[in-house]
Amino acid sequence: MRKSFIAILCLGASAQSFALTLDEYSEKLAQEHPFYSQLSLSEGANQLAHQASQLQYDWNTQISINDNYTSSGGLNSAKAEISTQKAIKGTGGNLSIKHSWNDNGLTQPTNLTSIAYSQPFLQNQSGINTSLPSDLANIDLESKKISLIEQSENFLASKSKRFIDLVFAQEKVVIVEGNLTLSEQQFNIANEKHGQSVLSESSLMQEQDNYIRAKQQLLQAEQELDSMQKELAMWIGISSQLMIAEFDVFQEQAPLDKATKSLVSNSRTIQQLNLDRKKLQRQLISHENKLKPSVNLNVGLISQGSADSYLDSFSNQSSSFEMGLNFTYPFGNSKEQLDIERTRNSLAQLNSRMQESEANLTQQINAQFSLIELLQQLMEISLEQSLLADAKVGEVQKQYNNAKSQKSNVIAAQKSANTAKLSYTQAAAHLQKAHIDYLSLSDQLVDTIN
Repeated sequence: MRKSFIAILCLGASAQSFALTLDEYSEKLAQEHPFYSQLSLSEGANQLAHQASQLQYDWNTQISINDNYTSSGGLNSAKAEISTQKAIKGTGGNLSIKHSWNDNGLTQPTNLTSIAYSQPFLQNQSGINTSLPSDLANIDLESKKISLIEQSENFLASKSKRFIDLVFAQEKVVIVEGNLTLSEQQFNIANEKHGQSVLSESSLMQEQDNYIRAKQQLLQAEQELDSMQKELAMWIGISSQLMIAEFDVFQEQAPLDKATKSLVSNSRTIQQLNLDRKKLQRQLISHENKLKPSVNLNVGLISQGSADSYLDSFSNQSSSFEMGLNFTYPFGNSKEQLDIERTRNSLAQLNSRMQESEANLTQQINAQFSLIELLQQLMEISLEQSLLADAKVGEVQKQYNNAKSQKSNVIAAQKSANTAKLSYTQAAAHLQKAHIDYLSLSDQLVDTIN
């Protein structure tokens, strides 16, 4: 394991130009990970469903041909008809065009052409009911787009934090390997002192135990790094040996936007709830409209002609114009009343759920602010400890140079400095991950990284 890991380090050192930044890794994730393929397929399915909902405004054409023979009378009758109709968006009207040729075998064949238009007033005025499925589909499409973005952001947040974990794992191996080298030096010095009978057997065994523990720590750190490299490399389809992360965990982040009220009101969670409310409000409009009387203005133009042949019938046409008003008043409309009550109840429940979501999201964002502030303080303390440990190394080294201290004391101080540096690096990594959680929680991560 150790030899193979050294080979990996050598390869990484010779190929630093291939180290991936977080932005580059995110781009490769979008290109390679099946999650994004699934998102793309879901988006395509949503678009198809939306397109299907708009078909009600397309022309609907039908062709029928009937040919009947009656053996008892020896009569043969035939009829061919083509018709098309279209719902008019914006008016709620319906336009239909029909043309037929009818030969009953007894009289001259007849062709008939008709154009009819029906315009609703009051109930379904301006197509308020006809357009309901289309309007709901438009809202659904917008809601699903937001949902896909939310899924993408949550996924990106989890993978970005794993990237930070990899950065820390890389640094941990370097520091732990340095401690192993120092522990080995301490053990060698202890061996020399024991050979000179100036160090007891128990003290030698303690240094040997420290050396063995240092080797165990390195093996564990190498194993964690190797596992993490394989995991992250698999997600983007590259060799684990090339999975080297380049990221400064000590870099300062942009100041946090602490306008919690604005963050909550513009959050995708609240946006989706607003769209749910918009759907219910749109349904309520249609339910209430169905309680109104149905008043339809019907206009039609009919042209009819008869002749022995189809073409000759067009030269012998008679036309008529029709206009009428159809009035219908719905009595006992208990279903519509129940629909209105159910929709209003759903709106009330949604408003309560929105208030709860706003409160929960506000609490989560404020808690994340507090966590980041705490981690910043811990990072500052860790930095002070690291600087103090480095200063101790310098002081002990100075004493050793002046023959006032032993080499083992210098090594011990260097190990303490490495441990302090590791703690500082870990605190910085925790802070970076907390920033990622904040950006994800406030719906800013996708725009920030991409």
